[in-house]
Amino acid sequence: MSRNAQASLEYIMMFAVGMLIAAIIIYRLIGIKGLAKWAGSQMNSTGKEIAEGFQNLSNTSNQ
Repeated sequence: MSRNAQASLEYIMMFAVGMLIAAIIIYRLIGIKGLAKWAGSQMNSTGKEIAEGFQNLSNTSNQ
């Protein structure tokens, strides 16, 4: 194997290991369940805001 090929392979392997470590850290900090709970709470609060907006809109149009 030539030196250029070996250097390229080492670079790719180090990049892959770095990405794996970053993914593990992000998973540990946020976690899949934590992210799902956050997304669910955001959807609930946004839905409530939209419903309140429609309610306010219908109340002003009836007057």
